[in-house]
Amino acid sequence: MRKIIIFGCLMLCRLMVQADTYSMLEISGGGGWSTMTYNLTGNTSTTQTSFSIPGSYNFTVHAGYGLFFNRYVGLGLGVDLSRYGGAAAISGNMRWNDVTDSDGEKYNHLLTINRWQDKQEIYYLEVPLTLYIAFPLAHHLDFSAEIGVKYAYPFLSKAVYAGEVEHQGEYPQWGMTIKDMPNHGFETKHLEGTGSFIPQQNFIAFAKVGVEFPIAKRIAFFTHVYATCGFKKALKAEAEEHELGFREDTDAAAALMPFMSTYTPLINTQKAKGSFLPVSVGLEVGLRFFFPHTQRSHHPCRCLDDD
Repeated sequence: MRKIIIFGCLMLCRLMVQADTYSMLEISGGGGWSTMTYNLTGNTSTTQTSFSIPGSYNFTVHAGYGLFFNRYVGLGLGVDLSRYGGAAAISGNMRWNDVTDSDGEKYNHLLTINRWQDKQEIYYLEVPLTLYIAFPLAHHLDFSAEIGVKYAYPFLSKAVYAGEVEHQGEYPQWGMTIKDMPNHGFETKHLEGTGSFIPQQNFIAFAKVGVEFPIAKRIAFFTHVYATCGFKKALKAEAEEHELGFREDTDAAAALMPFMSTYTPLINTQKAKGSFLPVSVGLEVGLRFFFPHTQRSHHPCRCLDDD
């Protein structure tokens, strides 16, 4: 794929020398919905949980240069800054049977999960290679489309989580269930924080479709709906997947609940399965600035006309 980007650069340089039409600069911004395309597995013998994948928001800002080698088709390069996000929500119950409390007594540890959300986000610096297509639809209104591929380098990633968990202790030998005893780890707590996962470089295909129209001589406004999809997994595989757990990462919590894993982003757990491809859809708006190469240069909207 890197060879395709290099080939596109060489082709664009060659066209700059040979072209007898026009070039343009464009700036744009957009946003919409995105997901990391994974699922969370359901119940096990000790877990009854409900998972949902609502996704998260996407945004992108773009600056690019395009060279049209005839009135309707061009090739361009640019730079983008984009955010892709995923999200998951959990509610339900987990239990660990026949564990030992701080007094050496055997019991079953019960955990109720309420309104738990985990949102993952990756920020990419991208280099798009774009094929531009434009042709007139009506007076001063053009069809506009872009298709291409972007090399995406991740420079920031994080997971943000928040929710409520309630710990209880079930003692069958006494016929009782204990709660609201923080010294023994049986309490209701609101937890929130950030975690990490390891993203990797990617190649992302994109397609945009919309319209453009002139707002001044040699300046046009455009709007597109867009869709993107990565070719590779958004994150690197870890040496081993973590078990799902909700223990706080403190020495006190480790002493009270050694059987439970600390919380780690859901995308890193054994519960997460899928392609993990970054996907987004959204709406983009922007401006294009045109530069004729000859007196005969005409964009389909004729905003390059000198008369």
